Amino acid sequence: MAHYPESFIEEVRERANLLDVVGRHVRLKKQGSNWLGLCPFHGEKTPSFSVRPDQGYFKCFGCGVGGDVFDFLVKIRGIAFADAVEEAAGSAGLPLPVMGQEEAGARQRREERQQLLAVVEKARLWFYHRLRAAEGAVARTYLQRRGLQESTIERFGLGYAPPGWRNLLDYFGGGAGGAQLLEKVGLAIPGEQRPGYDRFRERIVFPIRDYRGHCIGFGGRVLAQGEPKYINSPETPLYRKGEVLYGLDQAQAAIQREEQVIVVEGYLDLIALADRGIDPVVATLGTALTSAHLRQLWKRTRRICFCFDGDPAGRKAAWRALELVLDGLQADQHAHFLFLPDGQDPDDVVRREGAEGFRARMSGAAPLMAFFLRHLGEGLDTASPEGRVALLHRARPLLAKVGDPLLRELYLEHLSQYLHLPQSPPDGGGVVRLEPSSSYAAPTRSRLRQPVAAGRDFEQALLAMLLRFPELLLTWEEELSRLDLENPQLAALLSELLNLGAALTHGSAAPLWHRLPSAEWRAQAEAVLMTEEVQLESLQEEFAGCLLNCQLRHLNRQIDQKSREIASGSGDNARQFGMLLALKQEKRLLQQRKSQPLTGSAEG
Repeated sequence: MAHYPESFIEEVRERANLLDVVGRHVRLKKQGSNWLGLCPFHGEKTPSFSVRPDQGYFKCFGCGVGGDVFDFLVKIRGIAFADAVEEAAGSAGLPLPVMGQEEAGARQRREERQQLLAVVEKARLWFYHRLRAAEGAVARTYLQRRGLQESTIERFGLGYAPPGWRNLLDYFGGGAGGAQLLEKVGLAIPGEQRPGYDRFRERIVFPIRDYRGHCIGFGGRVLAQGEPKYINSPETPLYRKGEVLYGLDQAQAAIQREEQVIVVEGYLDLIALADRGIDPVVATLGTALTSAHLRQLWKRTRRICFCFDGDPAGRKAAWRALELVLDGLQADQHAHFLFLPDGQDPDDVVRREGAEGFRARMSGAAPLMAFFLRHLGEGLDTASPEGRVALLHRARPLLAKVGDPLLRELYLEHLSQYLHLPQSPPDGGGVVRLEPSSSYAAPTRSRLRQPVAAGRDFEQALLAMLLRFPELLLTWEEELSRLDLENPQLAALLSELLNLGAALTHGSAAPLWHRLPSAEWRAQAEAVLMTEEVQLESLQEEFAGCLLNCQLRHLNRQIDQKSREIASGSGDNARQFGMLLALKQEKRLLQQRKSQPLTGSAEG
């Protein structure tokens, strides 16, 4: 049995998508921060199985089973732990380490990593104490002038690298051995005519930690004017800037609590926000957003707000981030883009406007599609046919990268509405949500064998069948009580019939319309009966078909209304998209059910 290094197991645990792994075996529905479903480990009818992808664990509150991604695979597949590690690594795209003869090499690499971490931690403490010593007075004054509280400076462990070429080298003994270790972790630069020199000199020092809190590198900022303003540790065995988000270790709890994360570009931007109580913030360490960054963020939250300067460079960086977000985007992932006034960064804004002012700006951040359309439309006359077609050609290959097919379809529909392009008519078939919170319950009692004629008045046919066969009120009471008919007279008549149906029992043959409360209602019922003839042998199928089409009409009205609201820009755009996506998903689910043979039992 293979025994994988703990470092590899931890990397798999961090990078494996628990929601995807569990979702292959359990149908899940989002509820707040949790995803709920029926427990696969014991029989139940009410969901008690909960998944928290942001925290990497699952728990069934019915049978008590819980754990991480490995525990789930061991339990659901009946496999050994090592096999679960291999399967989870495969789902995360991680190659397995070579075992057997290479184990000694793996142990050596692990020991070397621990040695390098110890070197970095020793250097961190040295920088930390320099800031608090007499030589750090100028740096402390600078931080105070930036308005940072002492508690914030302490929280982020800020330090100071004093002037001089060999301060840190001398602290490590000044010899070749110490210099070699410092070079390996990026803290010393080999010299051509000298043994080497310190990388960080006369700078505020920001310890860079991984998500577990281990210090793996540093950033440095000049105190006065000078270039480069910021420098970072180079790539080392410990530090890969394309995989590290500054502040993630500090922000994880706040990200889970507030269910969102703000992405900024600089150390002091992040620290200034945290200093004023805005905590779910990470920074990209002077590099463009990467897929590794994004993977870590989506693992912890479903809502990301990218904050950029409003200048051309900021907009260019925002567009790169948007392109990356689109690649594989799922339905429950939301990205917004906040652009600050030209020449201002988050540090400037939060110092001038305070936390409330910054949060107000966040609430007005542009949803993904708003920024997408505005950026792609630059330089185009979208009032002209040529401009609209050009925008369509620019947008389609980008939207094709969206991972969720329903979300991709909605984005394309939104694009068509934005460009005032004709859309295909709604397809036949209704939509029924299968989850408990549904507006409808799925009509599983019978299957519609033949398509119902397109010109038929389904609402009138439905009422005629109810009047002629009152037992249908008992069989389909729940679905009918949720039905919203377009014809107001028929909707009112249905309501009256449901009130009467509450007193019926199976087998009742009383003419239902005789008991309607007024002669006007009875006359309307008789008029409906005269318009429809129903064959008894196909009653259930006829009724199910009419019900599905009535539900479809109602749903299409909802979809059209929601599309108009989105196109007008009224309301919360992200929320509107979520509601529209749910409506479209209902449509797909019902179409699937219509194509499957269903039981003819009235008790289904």
